[in-house]
Amino acid sequence: MSDTNAGYWRNPEILHRELDGEIFLIDDTLGKIHALDPMACGIWRLLEQPITIHDIVAIFSAAFPNRKPKDLRRQISRFLDGMQQNNLVMRAT
Repeated sequence: MSDTNAGYWRNPEILHRELDGEIFLIDDTLGKIHALDPMACGIWRLLEQPITIHDIVAIFSAAFPNRKPKDLRRQISRFLDGMQQNNLVMRAT
């Protein structure tokens, strides 16, 4: 699982387009398009600048106080792991 203190940010080689509130990520190298769900769109917007999972969880916890931070952390971590595996985000080493 992801390190909560590691900084993540967008891979600058990945294009993104917003259409009717939805965000699509375009990987020209592999010829893939990724459609983001609403939670993923929020995370993608936060990734404009380097940010830690801890900070993302804090932002989402404030926005969704009825959600358990532990559950949010798990979802966000899984999302970032998948994004990193697909070379869509970068992580500080």
